[in-house]
This record gives sequence, structure tokens and C-alpha cells, in this order.
Amino acid sequence: MKRLVCAVFIGLSTFAFGQQINVNDSLSNPLIPVNKQNLLKDFDLVFFMRYGLDSYLEKDKLTTSHFNGNELRLDLTAKVHDRVGVRFRNRFTAAPTTGTLDHVNSTVDIAFVDLKATDKLNITIGKLSADWGGYEFDLNPIEVLAYNDILDHAENYLVGAGVGYRVNAKHRFNVQILNTSANKLDQTRVISLPEGVKDAKMPLAFVGNWRGSFWNDKFQTSYSYSYFSQAKNKGMYYIALGNKYQNKNLTWMYDFQYSHDALDKRGIISAMSQEEKPIMAEEVSYLDHWTRLDYQMFAKLTFSLTLMTSNAYAQHSVVGESGNSHIRTSYGVSPMIQYSPFKNLNLRFYAAYVGRWYNYSSYAKTELGQVNSSTGRISIGFIAPLHVL
Repeated sequence: MKRLVCAVFIGLSTFAFGQQINVNDSLSNPLIPVNKQNLLKDFDLVFFMRYGLDSYLEKDKLTTSHFNGNELRLDLTAKVHDRVGVRFRNRFTAAPTTGTLDHVNSTVDIAFVDLKATDKLNITIGKLSADWGGYEFDLNPIEVLAYNDILDHAENYLVGAGVGYRVNAKHRFNVQILNTSANKLDQTRVISLPEGVKDAKMPLAFVGNWRGSFWNDKFQTSYSYSYFSQAKNKGMYYIALGNKYQNKNLTWMYDFQYSHDALDKRGIISAMSQEEKPIMAEEVSYLDHWTRLDYQMFAKLTFSLTLMTSNAYAQHSVVGESGNSHIRTSYGVSPMIQYSPFKNLNLRFYAAYVGRWYNYSSYAKTELGQVNSSTGRISIGFIAPLHVL
């Protein structure tokens, strides 16, 4: 019996001593080293979310109603050096595919290194958000219930490099050189390429942007010009003129956007063809107007109204050699009420309606079989950029 008691005490003493050694080891060698813990001060982790109950309508009749995870994006920002930072944002509400040109997963919005060369000059390299200009695209995606046609059918995140120069506190210029697409031109697709179209030797894009601020920051601009090499001897040029006025409880934004595409990679006009595998239209143009009004009615209640219209034009492959012809006009309206119950947390509950109408030209109706149509969506849910770290 004495031997058993001694064995038990020896075992307990050994266990306790072992536990003490482990505790001390964990304190002296924490999972995150002490000399690295200061890095957390320069680390941001944000969940961008928009969830809600969506009810869809066609021709003013309810078709379906269900809960929807509209937006879920994870955004990481870190400073790894006095002059070097990194940013990564991934989208979880889209099917992932690997780009055949850039080899980056399509769900990755942005993933870049930001180098601060001087106090006024910075360089970014990686997958970037194309600096289109305009305020529709500048808004966080969780804030936009529906995009106008040009942005809704564009590749907005591309691999490349950018240079930004801040002239002063009021003016900044950005220049980007990007891949023209995430994918090679000859990849398998629903729409066939026109005969004789060949890949460009340098499928690159140039984007130039100027951001200005006037009248004590009450009026701001975001103007840009972009040129994309779509294929050999074929390109797209795009102009965006964004204007923003902000004063006390009122914010008003207006964007003018125009795109002329040698190849209809957006596919809006090309998809009107009645062929089983339509051929991509050539020499098409899109002209968009977009405006949004945000008015804070009370401390916790904000009203927003978005209006937009888009016109599509085509020539040559669609309507012969008759020159530019109007093909389609789309309209959109989206009123929204947002309620913010918390003072120190940007979590908002909203109720909104998104209505879209599509009107076609007589040519599109008779030759392409198009019919005027409309869609609607009633959405009730919440919007939140949740800053975790």
C-alpha cells in the first residue's frame, strides 16, 4: 500500500512539474512572438456583407422569394514595412475560375503590394481594381444593389501595375498598365470570335485617372480615360466622368460613361443573336448615365435614390454598313431606406426596390427577335462592413 501511495505522489509531482515547464515555455515562446505583436497595429481585417430576403418580379408579378447572401468579401490590409503594405480581398459569392492569362482565381478582387516611394508617389503591383473613374464603381460593392450596364458587364479587377502621384491635398493622378483581360482571347466561350480575329501580341490596357477636390471638398471629381487592346488591331476606349457634391446631410453623385468597343466582349448586343452560338459583334458602343442621391433624414435614418440609363449602339456586323444604329435602352431605379441602430457600429438594416426596364429598337425586335421586358426586386436585409481587427 505504501508503495502504491508513493507511486501516486511521484506521478502527480511529475505531472505538475511537466505542466509548469509547459506553461513557462508557452509564456517565453508565445504563438505570436513579442517582437511581431506590434504588427497587429498595422493589420486590418474587415468582412463586407450584405444579406437579405429578395423577392423577384417579372412584369410586376412575383416569381420567387428567398434569402440571399448577396455580398460576402474578406478584406485584409497590412503594413509590413514603413514603406510597404499589402492588401487582399476575396469574394465568396461567385464561382471560382482560374484566369487563363493571369492564372489568378476569379474570386480574388484585389491582391497587391503597395510601395510608398516618396511622400507623394506610390507604386502598386498585383491584381488591382481598375481605376475607371466615376463614383458608381468607387462605392463599396455592398452599397450597390445593381450596377449600370457598362460596369455590370466589365472585367473590373485585373493584374498589372499602377503609379499614383499626389500633387497636393486636392489633386491626385493615377496611371495603370494592366492585362486587358484575365483570360486569353481564344479561350472556349459561349460567343464565338469573328473570323480572322487574332490575339494581340501585347494584350495590355492603359488607364489614366485624375481625382480633384474643390470648394473645401464639397465638390469632387474622378475622371478617367482607358484604352484596352482587345485583339490584333482592335481595341476599346472608355471614358468615365464622375462628379460628387457633398454638403452636411446630402451627397449627390453623377457619372457619365462612354465605351466604344471594337469587339463586344461585354456581350450585351452579341447575345441578342438568335444563333445557338452567336458571333461576337464588332464596332459597338455603350453610353451610360448614373446618379445617386443619399440624404440623412435623421441621425439613424438615411434615404437613397439611384437612377440610371444605358444606351447600346451597333454597326457593321449587326446592321450592315449603315453606320451607328441604336439597338437598346435600359432604365433603372432603386430607392432605399437605411436604418442604423448603433452609434459606434456601421451596421445598417435596409429596405429597397430595384426596377429595370429594357426597350429595344424596331430593328432589334424584327430582325433579332427582342421583346421589351422589365424586372424587379424587393430586398430587405442588412449591410455591414464589420471591422474585426
